[in-house]
Amino acid sequence: MSPTPILGVLLLLSLALSGGCSEEATEVAPDSVVPRLRDLLHDPSLDVRRTAAAALGKIGRPEAAPALVEALTDPDALVRQYSAWALGNLDDVGNDRLEEIGVALVERLEDPSPDVREAAAQALGMLGGTQVIVELLTEALRNPDVKTRRAAVQALTWLEPPSAYGALVAALRDADAAVRQGAVAALGELADPRALVPIRNRLLKDADAGVRSEAAFRLGKFGDSSVVPTLQTAAAADRDPGVRRWASWALQQIQDSPG
Repeated sequence: MSPTPILGVLLLLSLALSGGCSEEATEVAPDSVVPRLRDLLHDPSLDVRRTAAAALGKIGRPEAAPALVEALTDPDALVRQYSAWALGNLDDVGNDRLEEIGVALVERLEDPSPDVREAAAQALGMLGGTQVIVELLTEALRNPDVKTRRAAVQALTWLEPPSAYGALVAALRDADAAVRQGAVAALGELADPRALVPIRNRLLKDADAGVRSEAAFRLGKFGDSSVVPTLQTAAAADRDPGVRRWASWALQQIQDSPG
């Protein structure tokens, strides 16, 4: 099926404004395009709304933020996903607008679509977060819905907020293995020396091989020789071959470290 005329125009504008090459594409001033694309986020056509959201993300103008925040509640999951992605691509949104966007994206961590939740988490990581946003994410780590907790820990991994340390350590005891693994990864990204002991304990005691593998990997990235005995034990005796490989890799990383 050929695209609608409006969709064809949007595709052309998206190509031109993102620096694409086309003999037919011409320079179009973003100031003249953004208002039209914002209006098209309300178009009856799903294809038009989806393409408008994607085009606004490629342009990256901060004045598109309010319309994209509104589009996060669109009935169509792809519109919500593209709108979240677009918000993560906006340039220099300013602190006041950043908090508004961040709060809206945190709410999307409870979206029924896994793709929307992932896009929202990634957008939060790309934008950066205020303390209010970090607090909302740490609260989300206690949400009864496991999918929300997984998305929250993913966002905190990208944001790397030092103030989330305590909440991430608590998340190491989550009933869900994916949340625990995400918490290990997020603590590793913080590179806080206090995390060595709780990560080491996950390597020794966690029931899930994925969590133990993540713990071994993160201990290797820390490069601290104090965890060598723990890694040696895991490399020799862990019941999972993948964990043994990651523990051996981590040992090699520490041994090769200049320090």
